[in-house]
Amino acid sequence: MRTVLILNPTSGESALAGNHTTIDETKEKILASLRTHNIEPTILYTTVEDPGNGLAQQAAADGAEIVIAAGGDGTLHAVATGLIGTKSALGILPMGTMNNIARSLKIPEEIEQACDIIAKGSTRSIDVGKINDHIFLEVSGIGLEAAIFPAAEELKSKGILSTFRGVAQGLYTLVTFKPTRFTVTLDQKKRQYVHAIQISICNSPYYGARLQFAPNAVMDDGLLDVLIYRRFSTFDYIRHAISISQGKRDVEQKITHRKVKSITIEAEHPVEIHADGEQKGHTPATIAIQSGVLQVRVPKQMAEGPSITKPERKKRKVYQRAVQRDQSQEKGPVHV
Repeated sequence: MRTVLILNPTSGESALAGNHTTIDETKEKILASLRTHNIEPTILYTTVEDPGNGLAQQAAADGAEIVIAAGGDGTLHAVATGLIGTKSALGILPMGTMNNIARSLKIPEEIEQACDIIAKGSTRSIDVGKINDHIFLEVSGIGLEAAIFPAAEELKSKGILSTFRGVAQGLYTLVTFKPTRFTVTLDQKKRQYVHAIQISICNSPYYGARLQFAPNAVMDDGLLDVLIYRRFSTFDYIRHAISISQGKRDVEQKITHRKVKSITIEAEHPVEIHADGEQKGHTPATIAIQSGVLQVRVPKQMAEGPSITKPERKKRKVYQRAVQRDQSQEKGPVHV
């Protein structure tokens, strides 16, 4: 099995990360685990100039059957982007702070167990999202979520000063951010006028601070889960995050849910947008699903749900419900 290991030498350096071993120790542990499965990978390292995209593209062009991303969600995103549309399967070794894609696909953070999935798991095709010209695996967001992500990045940096700056910046954004009037077009036909603090377009159930914001998101159903945060105050927003972290959904009734293949969002004034936590400019934005374009190694039990599912009947059922709902409501503009 021709395998390439793309390793991020800085993964896990955040003060929030649980893994504080050296990169050499981590590399040796990975290699030892893969060798138990008779896998001897070619090792490549990410750099500032190439965080993994180009390395993955070249590995796929050279015929690698599996390209392993060893790092956090940023490394995984870069490597996955380089593999989109290729026959090479993405292997995941979660070594970052949040590891949301691994969590969504039920891939454990223990190196030995993750390597076992790479060697003995199943290969499945999953979807990715695209906002304007930017790919995302987890979520794209418009509004407060995009505005607050820089604070989250500060929190992930090393040092107490970064932590203080992140907390202060986040609190200031929460207090000062105002809801916006959006014009939302679903699947190129249904228009809604929405007054909201945030619109999240989700491909995976987990994102952000390891929270399951989109529990109904399925990563191979050919659909995006849209969450519209309407009539949300700052207190509601904080309470929502705390509630989810405790396994509850106390403010869920204030969120409008939709499943779509595409969505176009315009705003009364430019509003920040992000893709997987990286700011990508401002509205207007067009977001669409790229169905089944990425091969990924997952646990065998994940091949039948809930975040990824093989049976075609579930895909049809989910999509038909979404289409029927939109058709039943398509009677002109809707105010939400």
